[in-house]
Amino acid sequence: MKKLLFIIPPYFNANDYLDKHRAAVLPAFTIPYGILSMEAYLVKHCAGLGEMRLVDLNVTLKRLVETRTVDSHEAVFNAELQAVLEDFQPDIVGISALFNSSFGYIQRLVKVAKDFDPDILTIAGGGLPSAAYKLMLDTCPDLDAICKGEGELPLKALIDSGDPAEVIASHRAWIDRPSLARGKAPAHDFIADLDDIPPMNCSIIDLDNYNQRGIDKRYTDQPKREMAIHTSRGCPFLCVFCSNPSLHGRDVRFMSVERVVDDAKRMRDTFGMTVLMLEDDHFFHDKERAKRLLRELAKLDIRCEFPNGAAVYAIDDDMAELLAAAGVSAVALAVESGSNHVLNNIIKKPLKKKLIRPAVEALRKYGVRSHVFIVTGLPGELDEHRQETLEMLLENGFDWIHVYLAIPIFGSRLYDICVENGYIEDAGNENFVATKSVIRAPGIDPVKLEAFAYETQLRVNFVENYNIRIGRHDIALHYMKNVVDKYPDHGFGHLYVSQCYAALGDQELALEHAASARTIFDTDDWWKALAIKHGCDYRRIIDAVFGEQPLPPVAGSVKPIVEMASV
Repeated sequence: MKKLLFIIPPYFNANDYLDKHRAAVLPAFTIPYGILSMEAYLVKHCAGLGEMRLVDLNVTLKRLVETRTVDSHEAVFNAELQAVLEDFQPDIVGISALFNSSFGYIQRLVKVAKDFDPDILTIAGGGLPSAAYKLMLDTCPDLDAICKGEGELPLKALIDSGDPAEVIASHRAWIDRPSLARGKAPAHDFIADLDDIPPMNCSIIDLDNYNQRGIDKRYTDQPKREMAIHTSRGCPFLCVFCSNPSLHGRDVRFMSVERVVDDAKRMRDTFGMTVLMLEDDHFFHDKERAKRLLRELAKLDIRCEFPNGAAVYAIDDDMAELLAAAGVSAVALAVESGSNHVLNNIIKKPLKKKLIRPAVEALRKYGVRSHVFIVTGLPGELDEHRQETLEMLLENGFDWIHVYLAIPIFGSRLYDICVENGYIEDAGNENFVATKSVIRAPGIDPVKLEAFAYETQLRVNFVENYNIRIGRHDIALHYMKNVVDKYPDHGFGHLYVSQCYAALGDQELALEHAASARTIFDTDDWWKALAIKHGCDYRRIIDAVFGEQPLPPVAGSVKPIVEMASV
């Protein structure tokens, strides 16, 4: 009977978050759904599996960020892994990695395993190894093999075999150096019916470590239990920045509605789930199925969120009403750009701008918060297109916006475009994150683009916040308070939190945050310059909170993109 140890490397560059000279908050990370799915399938169907364990180093990194107690995170990772190896004595060590930013950890982790016992079989899977298998096998000498795509069936074949090397050589989803040298190209081996995967055993993880992914900030400080589900796999689209087809393919496979409801009930009744995170890549691929499922979820007395980005075209009045009835409190809309040219000719996304406002208004009508995801910095995108995006963000009244910088993820068309044209300026995989621009192309200056992304969020979320403009200070407050709780030196955060509290009649808290804002703007030239640049009359807002003069009107002009991106 074989013992299998899964390791999840950090999704992020640890050095970005362990700098003791500046505040940093690690982004929330999701339940390791893929590994839980494989564990459930293997326990039921795999005769050769003795025991499985999971080490998620994102949890370790989160602890280090919160305590800031070490100088060498690698030493901590290695010591933790060494202790698990000594205790568990695995036969197979598998690394599960999603994105480029995890690349640098792979060789270090498998080397620890091989140094402990050279006979351990080291394997890797997930989005990153699936797409970058050639490079990974070339640069990770202690890695034995890689699985392409989903791992349930390939792992079963590997574990149940008396000759793992023969399985790796012959099974279509496995690839190693000898088979690569022979010209083998790995291929997917999918489970066609997702109902064949048994319910996940979430008791093998500490759910408290995965409880902050929610986007509806009304519930940030309230007791809750978030749990994730993927009711489908695959996406038919080929958005330029997405690598999903390399992992799950383009054909969409579903769980039955009955199975999803049974899983949700089990999560609620066994694990105390109160928030179901629907993390499908394309939940609305079959709109009638989506409606049936929402009607059933409405009976469960739970709250739901769509944190991954929902298809705008699918949301009309009927769908919005069903979402609200199902307890959906917030939906992140996968808009990506306010330019039809970028949407249709660069991203290749089947979305027209004219569909955005009706979707947002339908959600607002039924009390569902709307977030929006924007991706900027794609080759071919120009200032005029970013100007269109800025105008769209200000005009449509989203509750909160997120502007991400394009990442050339392995397996995406964007990666191929950037490599073919020499557009990747910073090849360090640790910097392939959504807050850093590593692409330099015509019309794309990484420094100016990072400023544009950050300042667009400041302007739309704070200076010209839609909910403040229409007098819904209670809605704006939840989001802004979340920001200052995470970043106590956020000048705009304190400023507009104070304005919201004042409008809501809580003068004590209004004065407290106004005083913090005044200190920040008086002592930090960077925040002061941002306020001047974006027409934020912070002195009048602070004075108004202190009762010294009337509150100024909310800024409303759309500055040219050149001014927005200036540094």
